[in-house]
Amino acid sequence: MKKIFAIILLAATFALGAVAAPLTADRQQKVIESINKAAASVRTLQGGFTQTKHLAMLSNKLVSEGKIAYTKPNLLRWEYTSPYQYLFIFNGAKVYVGNSTRKDVIDTASNKIFKEIGRLMMSTVTGTVLSSPTDFAVEVADGGTTLWQVTLVPKKRDMKKMFSRIVLMFRKSDYMISQITIHEKNNDSTDIRLKNLTVNGTVNETLFAIP
Repeated sequence: MKKIFAIILLAATFALGAVAAPLTADRQQKVIESINKAAASVRTLQGGFTQTKHLAMLSNKLVSEGKIAYTKPNLLRWEYTSPYQYLFIFNGAKVYVGNSTRKDVIDTASNKIFKEIGRLMMSTVTGTVLSSPTDFAVEVADGGTTLWQVTLVPKKRDMKKMFSRIVLMFRKSDYMISQITIHEKNNDSTDIRLKNLTVNGTVNETLFAIP
C-alpha cells in the first residue's frame, strides 16, 4: 500500500524554476481569475511528461517518462512508460494502480484518501485546484518572463501529512499549466514537466477503462 501511495504522489508533481517576485493582492486575484477561466475551458487534455524525483538523502535523481490523458469531469489516466511501466487510472468511482505483475482496484466510495488524491491530481493538472480555498492557502508570484508561479499550502490534515506545499507554473500567454512541483514532508520533491499537450482534442474513452 505504501508503494501505491508513493506512485500516486509521484504522479502529481512538477518543476520550480527561478526565484519569483511577489504580487499585490489585487494582481494576484486577477491572475487567479484568468487561470480559473482558462481551466474551465479545458474539456480534454492529452500529452506526455518527464518526471524527475529528487531524494533528500541521495545525490542521484530518478528520471521517468510517461503519458497523460484527461476528460472532464473526472477521467484521468497517468501512465509511466520508461524506464518502467506503471499505470494509474481514476474514473470517478474507482482508482486503478498496477503493472504487469500487480494490480489494485480501489473503490473511492469506501476509500476517501484515494478519492481525495484522484481529485487533487485532476484539479492540479487542469489548474482548477485554485478554486478550492478550503483545501489550500494560495499565493501568486511573477515567475519570470513567461510564467506565473502559484504556491499552494495545504490546509487539510491528511494533505499536510503527504506534502508541505505544491508549486504550479502557468504560462502567461494562455494561463495554461506547464509545470508542477510537490514538496514532500521528508524534503523529497518530484519535478514533472508536461510536454506536447493537446487541449480539447478527441480522447478515446477506452483509455479510462479499468483493466
